[in-house]
Amino acid sequence: MKTMKWLNAIKWLVVLAVMCMAAWLAVTWNRRGGVSVEAGFDSRIELTPQEIRRIESVGQWEFLSVQCEVVADTSRRGIFSDDRLVAIYTGTPRLGIDMADAGEGWAHAHGDTVTLRLPVVKLLDGDFIDETRTRVFFERGTWPNAARARLYEKARRKMLRQCLTPSNLRRAEENARNQFASLFTALGFQTVEIAFE
Repeated sequence: MKTMKWLNAIKWLVVLAVMCMAAWLAVTWNRRGGVSVEAGFDSRIELTPQEIRRIESVGQWEFLSVQCEVVADTSRRGIFSDDRLVAIYTGTPRLGIDMADAGEGWAHAHGDTVTLRLPVVKLLDGDFIDETRTRVFFERGTWPNAARARLYEKARRKMLRQCLTPSNLRRAEENARNQFASLFTALGFQTVEIAFE
């Protein structure tokens, strides 16, 4: 019985000695330039075609909408009296960019920087007058549909002059810069360079 205990103890001593020797060899080999494992991080950011298509699929990006109300009038001379038509038109011209106008390769990533060449800010929809809110303010005489259509077009041009001002276009462009910069910063880019074509 005592012999069995001694044999068991010797067996465990041999196993312990082999383990210590293996550990000593591993440490010595590693100090001499053995296998080294390093964890690295690739700082380059890839801009995938799927992300580009997702941004393009939004289509029109609105960056500024301007509520506008104008008064337009027309008149014609008659034999006994003059006819006159005055109407108030309300509309919301929307300024933004249409990604269908973006050129090939409009987004180019290099390192942690992305360069964007965006389409120019413009009026997104020419039919911005809300006809349900049009009110005839004054009407004398009988006016055919063609005359009313000319009055509508006159009001539309007047609205465009009031809303498509250089300051509004600059504000829409600045909003576009801010939103695209935020979007691409969220994708991981440190620097977002934006130019409008």
